[in-house]
Amino acid sequence: MKKRILSMALCLAMIAGVCTACGPSESASSGSTASGTGQTSSGEEKDFEGTITINTQAGPGADAAWQAVADAYMEKHPDVEVVIDLKPTDSYAEWIQNMFGTENPTADIVNINLAGSSANDKSINYMEYADQISPYSGKKWTEQFNYEMQTRDLAKGEWNNLSLDSVQVMWFYNKDLFEKAGAEVPTTWDELVTTCEKLYEAGIQPLSVPGDFNSFWAMQMGWLAQVYADQTTRSMLEVYRAHEGDYNYDPDVDGTFKLDISDPFNDDPWKVNQNPVRAYKAIVDGDYDPASEGMKTVWTNFAKIFPKYAGGDAFFGTTDGVPLFYQSKAAMYIDTGSRLVSFKLDMDKLAAGEQIMAGNGEDEITGVKKFEMGTFNMPSMEGEGIEAPARTVEVATGFFGAVKKDKEHDAMVVDFLMYFSSAEGQGIYLNGGLEGGMALNGPSLVYDVEIPGEYADLFDGLTFIGNCQKGYGQMMARGAPGDVQNSLREWYDYSQKFLTGQISIDEWASMHKDNIMKYLDDSLAGSKISRSDLDNPQNEPTGK
Repeated sequence: MKKRILSMALCLAMIAGVCTACGPSESASSGSTASGTGQTSSGEEKDFEGTITINTQAGPGADAAWQAVADAYMEKHPDVEVVIDLKPTDSYAEWIQNMFGTENPTADIVNINLAGSSANDKSINYMEYADQISPYSGKKWTEQFNYEMQTRDLAKGEWNNLSLDSVQVMWFYNKDLFEKAGAEVPTTWDELVTTCEKLYEAGIQPLSVPGDFNSFWAMQMGWLAQVYADQTTRSMLEVYRAHEGDYNYDPDVDGTFKLDISDPFNDDPWKVNQNPVRAYKAIVDGDYDPASEGMKTVWTNFAKIFPKYAGGDAFFGTTDGVPLFYQSKAAMYIDTGSRLVSFKLDMDKLAAGEQIMAGNGEDEITGVKKFEMGTFNMPSMEGEGIEAPARTVEVATGFFGAVKKDKEHDAMVVDFLMYFSSAEGQGIYLNGGLEGGMALNGPSLVYDVEIPGEYADLFDGLTFIGNCQKGYGQMMARGAPGDVQNSLREWYDYSQKFLTGQISIDEWASMHKDNIMKYLDDSLAGSKISRSDLDNPQNEPTGK
């Protein structure tokens, strides 16, 4: 399997930075003065006037980071007021979906990835500004950062979220506890089971992760569900990739594409286009089976670990897995690369005799013990229906979307984002956040940004193993595609029943399929695809 050193990938991305902003973005913006936008092709600054409200998720250092960049921006634009009003993480999804349902929201910049279909047609399409010159670099906006890694729909000419960090989900382990139990770092799921058995026999809880609904939906258990569903669906790409004659078929890309499921980067979005209509049609036609033998293998393997080795009866009541890990009462934890930074900061606090706070920022974690922490990538599952080695969640992160209002206001918000995504603005943001205790997710995707060496060194040696979220291979991992809330909750319910032995794997699979088909119309609506669109998957969906 190909491996890519994160720091090397960042350097290569910097070198390739001039090759950005192509495709639909070229026609979406001419680069000349846009009516009402206040932006010009020369990057001339405009004296904006108004209020920009930032309602992203709260977290350690987040307030300090946003305030630092807001103050710097307001110094350049004294008639603009930037209001920082961050929202609690645990209720953010509900808040943002309700916010998009209000008639005149005050919010401007949000974490749009948790908005789901409620944000449809209500957020700024950054493609309209992609080719404009940023007054903060003298370059096209998309040349300030790694544009290639941004989540966007080139076929539709849509880009509604800005992500400036790279993130990878991985396993973290306590080297001291592993040594005590004689446990080894696993590379396969079966080896992980053996490792858990050794730790358990040594009186150590093997794994501490939350088992609540939020974890299954958006955090650790949800990540695992997607990672391992992806192992079972890699060959399905031949079904739902863009075929010749499809609305999003590019002969220069799709005409030369060859599927290679042994290559975790084979389906990168610049190597092949995927047709969502074909993906949904495959579900309706039964070609894409949510109750496949592969899915049964995945969940049978989950049941070997959960809940026994993750706290037993306490697993489903756990909302924060960090305390037990920090107290050396549990040997493993699953998190993003940001844990490398937060662990360093927390160990520094421990050495200084300071309090270490839980993720909610309110509760102190007591009894923390210093230990050496290691990492390992997702252990691959093996067995019936498993097609390729495991990948992980490996994406650009941040997902900063902007609520669409009038053109003049939108231009002001985008101007702020241009500053925020410049080397100067992002440097101020990151350094302000680090001083406030913010944990970086991974190397910045903004070109020429420097962070202190002691933090940059933490990411040395980490490798990319492929992203499971770049297509439709995990679209049915957590119930109906598109984060349909009712479907997610039903999935959580019958998955809990399976893991606690109340239903069989065949019953789980049957309930999973029924759940997806029950809410498929909601998924289609969220993707702006109608049942009639499925009859002609080669055409661009109309949603009617």
